[in-house]
Formats: sequence, structure tokens, C-alpha cells
Amino acid sequence: MKPTALILLALSIPLLSDGTLADRRTSLEQAVSEARDRHPGRVLSAETQRRNGRESHNIRILTDDGRVRRLHMDAESGRFERRDRRR
Repeated sequence: MKPTALILLALSIPLLSDGTLADRRTSLEQAVSEARDRHPGRVLSAETQRRNGRESHNIRILTDDGRVRRLHMDAESGRFERRDRRR
């Protein structure tokens, strides 16, 4: 591999000052922003929970039409999850 290609590859991997890989998980703030884009309204609550070693963001929004939407985002993948309403 050419030296310039190696340098470009090394620069493309984000590192923190201590040399560890940067955290790529979705922040709660980013999750709330995405949730508001999908469902305009007032955010009633937003929290991060850890279950089975994975973090998820739980967001409740009061939509403009008066409904409460409960959204769940996997913090590692950044994807909204569907959950069964019955628990």
C-alpha cells in the first residue's frame, strides 16, 4: 500500500487525545432532535436507559394533534426501534 494511502486511512479513523477510538453512539440530544423531526410537538421526557448491556434513548413527545408518541432509539446504531405496546 502506498504511504499516502496509509496516511489517509489513519486520518479517517477518529481518535481521542488518549488514543482510544471516538465514541460513535448517538447522544440523547441527537435522538431528541431526530424524534422531533419525525413527530413535531413538545418533548415531554427524554432519558437514556441501559438494558442487557445496551443503551437506548426513550423519548415521549406530545404531538401537535394531541397524541403522545413514545419513541425508542438504540444508542449504538442510531435506529428507532419498534416495541410491542403490551408489556
